[in-house]
Amino acid sequence: MKISDKTVGYISFAALLLIIAVIAFGMWKAHQESSTTATIDFNELGSLQPEDPVTENGYDIGHVKSVQWLGNLSRVVIVFDNPITLRESSSFKNVGFALMGQRRIEVTRPKEGNRVPKDYVFQGEFVPGITETLRFMKDIQIQVLQIRDVVLLIANGNDTTPSFTKVFNTTLHSVDSLLNSLDKTTRAAGPQINNLLHKANTASRTVEQTANTADSLMSSITIKADSAVKDAKLAMLSISNGISKIDEITLSVQNDTLAQNLLKTREKIDRIDSLITKVNELIKAVNTKGAAIYDDHGNKVDLIKWKNLNIIGKTAREKAKERQEKH
Repeated sequence: MKISDKTVGYISFAALLLIIAVIAFGMWKAHQESSTTATIDFNELGSLQPEDPVTENGYDIGHVKSVQWLGNLSRVVIVFDNPITLRESSSFKNVGFALMGQRRIEVTRPKEGNRVPKDYVFQGEFVPGITETLRFMKDIQIQVLQIRDVVLLIANGNDTTPSFTKVFNTTLHSVDSLLNSLDKTTRAAGPQINNLLHKANTASRTVEQTANTADSLMSSITIKADSAVKDAKLAMLSISNGISKIDEITLSVQNDTLAQNLLKTREKIDRIDSLITKVNELIKAVNTKGAAIYDDHGNKVDLIKWKNLNIIGKTAREKAKERQEKH
């Protein structure tokens, strides 16, 4: 079958269109892999507005497409003139470049780092310019004027608030009056306080002396009481031994036949009666009810002798010590 020239022309034209479409698709695909826009959030926007330039190393590479206020930050969308590759470490600065406050976004793109998707949101940096500096100067001026008003109020006061000088003088006068009152009170109460302290000192010395005397007295009484108790114990032991011996003698007499025969005589009976009388007197010498000891004549023997005991004055030991020191 012979193909006409017209058919060849149509086929060639279709092939050319296909080739152009393939090339266009490849270019579109490559364009899609590169970024043509970027979204940046700024804490402060300044005077940045749509159509402001986007630069890199001083050259324009795009412009600001839109600005959106999100309450506590501003979201800016920029469009690049040509597709570029953006990475996570890419930076965007909102800087001023003119005296009238015009602003632009400067882009810095490193060559290393991970690529970001198209919906990635960058965090931008706001750099204050001349306009912001002048605004800060205005704020500083307002604060200085407020400080001046406070200083004048403290120095001079007003209708409702007295000046610091007046308040200070009033306070100083009150403190001076208080110190004078305290001085007068101290002078009036000084003699009484000194007298009270003197009495307290005298009383403490008296208590101390009384305590020392009582201590010495109790020591002497304890020593003499111990000695008397020992003597009483010895006397009781002697009496017990005597009674035991009498019991032995009586028992031996009762068991001895010869002694019983002799007791029948009047002389032996008289001697035994005399012996019994002496034993009874010896037993009477010990009075267990009153915890006292009596001698052969019926006189009470004191366990503690109060002679030479000094309750208030100096003891005999202290007097002997003083005589020894004098010699």
